[in-house]
Formats: sequence, C-alpha cells, structure tokens
Amino acid sequence: MAISVDPRRLGLLKQLAAEAGLRPGQLVQRWIEERLDAERSGAPIGGSAGSERLTRLEAAVAQLTNRIAALESRVEAGPAAGGTRSPVAPAHRRGRPRKDATTSSRHQRTGPAERVALHDEIIAVIAERGPSTAAELAAAIVERGRYRPPRSSRPLDAATVNSRVSNPIYRARFSRSGHRIGLAEGPAERAG
Repeated sequence: MAISVDPRRLGLLKQLAAEAGLRPGQLVQRWIEERLDAERSGAPIGGSAGSERLTRLEAAVAQLTNRIAALESRVEAGPAAGGTRSPVAPAHRRGRPRKDATTSSRHQRTGPAERVALHDEIIAVIAERGPSTAAELAAAIVERGRYRPPRSSRPLDAATVNSRVSNPIYRARFSRSGHRIGLAEGPAERAG
C-alpha cells in the first residue's frame, strides 16, 4: 500500500516522527493501527498523547490571540496611551534613497560654489601655465581647489585627466605634444 502526503504536511509528519523516535512511515502505521483498534473497540479516537498535544496547541493559540489583541489596542491608542508607534509606519525601501525637495538641486548639495567641469578646469590651468603633463595638470587643479570629482571620494589623478583629454567629446579642445597636453588651436588662432 502506498500513501501520498501533501508536501505542505510532509515536513510536519517528519518532525512528529522524529519527536517520537520513528521513521515517518512507522508513525503513519502506528496512527492507522490506533484508529483501527479504536473503531473495533468503540473507544474514542486519538489517544491521550494526541489529546494532550491538541490541548497544548489550543492553549498556545489562545495565548497568542490575546497578545495580538493587546498589541492592536496599544497601536490604536497611540503614543499617549503607551503605544510605541503610529499605526502606519513608513516601510523600509530598498535601493537608492529618493531625492526630496531639499536635496533635489545640485547647487544645494554642493553649497554656494558653482560646480566646475573638469575639462573647463584643465583649459584654465593650461591657459595660465602653458602645456603640462597630466600629472602636473592634476596637481594644479587640486591646488586651485575649484574642481570636485562628482560621486567619488577618490582624489583627482593623472589617469582621470588623461581620460578626459582623450574623451572623444573633448578631444578637439586639446593637443598633445609628447607627454605634454596643450590647447588646440581655435578658429581665430588658425587664421592668424
């Protein structure tokens, strides 16, 4: 004979069998035999162990129900009556925090100073000091203190300056001569 057990109940069956020190099939066999013997003798079904367990479970459920009711009344009463929180607490959201009205503007986050683009700062340093290496440009930009890397706590370095100068969007503004980076000739300079 084969018995099919609902998978949702199989875990409980295994747990009960382990508590009784039996395999699940042995426990099922014991239950069937108890039921058959009770039917044959006319005795009430479910031995004393089963009824004791049922009584304990019913008491535990009643205790939990009372605790839940007490918590519900505390929450509905609010903080003034000893409740700890309002009935509707904000849910914890996963991911990046939303921007609110106070931090939505880039200028409000960075303070009163206007954010300076790296390529503009490179151009300003080259205009002041002439063609320089990427390391010299990075040091001069850090020294000036106007440029802050966005979304990064890493300090400005030569690799970042080189990547900006090599970027196809900004490449036409700069010229390279060996290791030195200079300004590309503008339309007015080319004519003269």
